[in-house]
Amino acid sequence: MTVKKAETVIADLEAKRAACVKRGTELADERAAVALDAHTGNTKARKRLDEINAAIATHESELASLGAAIKAAGESLKKAEAAAALEADRKLAGEARIVVDRIDELFASADTHFKQAFEALKAADTRIEELRQLGFAFPTALQVRMNARFAFMTYLLALPKYWWNELQYAGVQYPSPAERRTFSQFWQQMSAALGREIAQRLGEAKQKEVA
Repeated sequence: MTVKKAETVIADLEAKRAACVKRGTELADERAAVALDAHTGNTKARKRLDEINAAIATHESELASLGAAIKAAGESLKKAEAAAALEADRKLAGEARIVVDRIDELFASADTHFKQAFEALKAADTRIEELRQLGFAFPTALQVRMNARFAFMTYLLALPKYWWNELQYAGVQYPSPAERRTFSQFWQQMSAALGREIAQRLGEAKQKEVA
C-alpha cells in the first residue's frame, strides 16, 4: 500500500467512525426517550426498545471494528512511509554516488595538472640556472621565485573564498591587486629585458643604429 492510498483509507475510515459515533448518540437518545414507556407496559415502546438495544449492540461492534481497522490502517501508513523514506534515501544515495565519482575524476585531474605544472616550473627553473651559467645575471633566483609566489597566490584566488581561511592558517597571504600576475605575465617582462640584453650582446642593437 502506498502512502497516498493508506492516507485515503484512513480518512475514509475516520469518516465512517464519525458517522458511527453520531448514530450511536442518536440511538442512545432514542432509547432514553422510549425506555420509561417500554418498561411500564407500552407494547409498541417495548418493541422499539428491543430494536434499539439490538442496533446498539451491533453499533458497538461496528464501532470497535472501525477502531481496529483504523489502527491497522495506521500501521500500514507507517510501513508505507518507511518504505517511501527508504526509497527516497536510496535515490539520494544513488545521486551521491554519481557526485562522488565526479569528484574522484576532478581530484585526479587536479593531481595530473598540478604534476604537469610543477614539472614545467622545475624545468623553467633549470633553464633559468642555465642563463646564469651563460653569463646573464638577470633575472636572479629571488626575482623569479618572488614573482612565482605571487603567481601561485593569483591562481589561488580562483578558489572559493572560504578556502582562504584554511590557507591563511597555513601562512598564505591574500595577494593585493598589484601583486596579482600569472607565470607567463611576469616572465614576458623578464623575457623582454633578456631579449634586449641578448640583442645587445649579439651586436644586433648596434647594427640597427647603423642601419
